[in-house]
Amino acid sequence: MKAGKITFSPIKETDLPLLHKWFNTPHVSEWWEIDGNHHPSLDEITKHYSPRVIGDERVDVYLIIHDGTPIGMVQSCKMDDFPEEKTNFGLDRSCAGIDIVIGEADYVHRGLGSGIIRDFLKEIIFREYDVDYCIVDPHVKNEIAIKAYFKAGFKYLKTVWYQKESVQEHILIINREEVERDEEKSGVKSRG
Repeated sequence: MKAGKITFSPIKETDLPLLHKWFNTPHVSEWWEIDGNHHPSLDEITKHYSPRVIGDERVDVYLIIHDGTPIGMVQSCKMDDFPEEKTNFGLDRSCAGIDIVIGEADYVHRGLGSGIIRDFLKEIIFREYDVDYCIVDPHVKNEIAIKAYFKAGFKYLKTVWYQKESVQEHILIINREEVERDEEKSGVKSRG
């Protein structure tokens, strides 16, 4: 599949049925759960994401749009806003965290993930957040996600036991300087 134009749009309440559909597809539900449920109802999705949509919870959620078609979502936060998780992960400096879902099955395993991740780092994380680095925390067995993060430039930091979900996760990291250096090489200068 051709890479196409990727854009990000803040999620709205009217997008929640789309999230419900995506979180109930096999390739997503294998790795994601909402409040302990791998097959959340629309009500559970609404309860979980509405506070993020209206700004009551400090997690930013965006649709991933490929040539005008919503294909997934990415969420981000400053880890300082989640001190329990930051401590659990053993993070000592100010950083952001991201999670990505490509929900549309036709767009999975097409090589789009790493480009989406890099675009999000350049356009959102290191422009909107005053942080030195960004982390991701994929399940240790989610080899496809880990491969995409490595291809996007993340490096392995450590493996942790994530108490909240009772799973082992890899903590992968990328520094602001690495992303900015790549932008300069490509001739694209950051606004931030």
